[in-house]
Amino acid sequence: MASISSLGIGSGLDLNGLLDKLSTAEQQRLTPYTTQQTSYKAQLTAYGTLKSSLEKFETLSKDLSSADFFNSTKASVHDAFSVTTNAKAVAGNYTVHVTQLAQAQSLTTQKEITDQSAQLGTTGATDRKISITQGNPAKTVDIPLKDNQTSLLEMRDAINGAKAGVKASIVRVGDNQYQLALTSSATGSANQMSVQVSGDDRLGSYINYTAGSSSNAMKETVAAQDSIIEMNGTKITRSSNTITDAPQGVTIELKAKSKTADAENLIISADNSGAMDKIKSWVDSYNSLLDTFTSLTKYTPVKTGEAQSKTNGALLGDNTLRGVQAAIKGALSSAQDNPELKGLGNLGITTDGKTGKLTVDSDKLTKAFTDHPDQVANFFVGNGKDSGMATNIHSEIQSYIKAGGVIESTTKSINTNLDRLSVRIDSVSDSIQETIDRYKAQFVQLDTMMSKLNSTSSYLTQQFTAMNS
Repeated sequence: MASISSLGIGSGLDLNGLLDKLSTAEQQRLTPYTTQQTSYKAQLTAYGTLKSSLEKFETLSKDLSSADFFNSTKASVHDAFSVTTNAKAVAGNYTVHVTQLAQAQSLTTQKEITDQSAQLGTTGATDRKISITQGNPAKTVDIPLKDNQTSLLEMRDAINGAKAGVKASIVRVGDNQYQLALTSSATGSANQMSVQVSGDDRLGSYINYTAGSSSNAMKETVAAQDSIIEMNGTKITRSSNTITDAPQGVTIELKAKSKTADAENLIISADNSGAMDKIKSWVDSYNSLLDTFTSLTKYTPVKTGEAQSKTNGALLGDNTLRGVQAAIKGALSSAQDNPELKGLGNLGITTDGKTGKLTVDSDKLTKAFTDHPDQVANFFVGNGKDSGMATNIHSEIQSYIKAGGVIESTTKSINTNLDRLSVRIDSVSDSIQETIDRYKAQFVQLDTMMSKLNSTSSYLTQQFTAMNS
């Protein structure tokens, strides 16, 4: 007898339909596990969203927890110099007169050179080298030259390659007139150059130079000199045009000599614009964080006996989220007890009674900075350790978002549960498949048996019919 090729053929029963129903019923065994799996994955995504929002808010809180951030200053604008300040700068007025700019010394050859590729040295000279000396204390760099390295082109490359604190270049001064130019890499009189050739007097006759010598082969086209300014009547000299410590916290970049004999009035004043902008950004970030909290804890009411809504937030009732909410709220509340500046309201920051979101009144914030800048700074910074609103918020959030913190520990636990669920789902899936395979085998046996019975019945019927005819 031929084997059964399709369920139900032998029996005439809808065994395929029955098998499908049994399969559907068996698959229900997976539902509790897949539902939990989906929930865990949603929680991981939600924790990622929460951490991202917390990190943005924490970064701003960290900035506002630094005392230096509230010590910003700005400087007046001038033609002869530009000024930048840091947290150590103190507001004040200074008179500045730029007497002299720092310069890097430049030397050029004087002898006529008509071919920049021509070898200028003595062929066969031994131990030929150029020695360049600069600095205080003096530092000498020796540059050995072969016979094929005494042209302007080769000497330029050799000097630049030696990193001797000197830049070499070739200047074309006429149709067939070339000069080698040497310029110190650093400004200031201490970086005056001395250039001496040993082992080749002929080459030395082109480029030897010693300050003050009457027999120099090169000429000085730009003298090495320091910068000189007078600040509040005091002469200040530096080797560069950047003065970083007069006064402290102020960097003066010299651009030109003063146009008149009169000094310019440099004004260093407090600059609260950066701090106020940061506070506004902090408020915006706080409000955005509240939106994140609301989204992740959303609750949709259902009738008694109904399953929880699928639109509920993934972290509804989550202890970790509630913990960070409480920590931030606590830091905000404790700040209201500041002995000098009592509450956010005195900064022009108010709270919406319904949403909990903050609003900034720019005029009141500006007035607070103008009238009580130290108190504003203390409100946010405190002692920088365990007091000050921004300091406390920064510390609290860090305990959640740092490596090994609360969120990382929580997500690790979820991932562990997911791994266990995956193993369980695989096991249940295998069990379901075994059950379905067993049902199918039984149905095949049923079909085969019924087919045999039907064949026997037909045979007997034929025999009885033949006997009675």
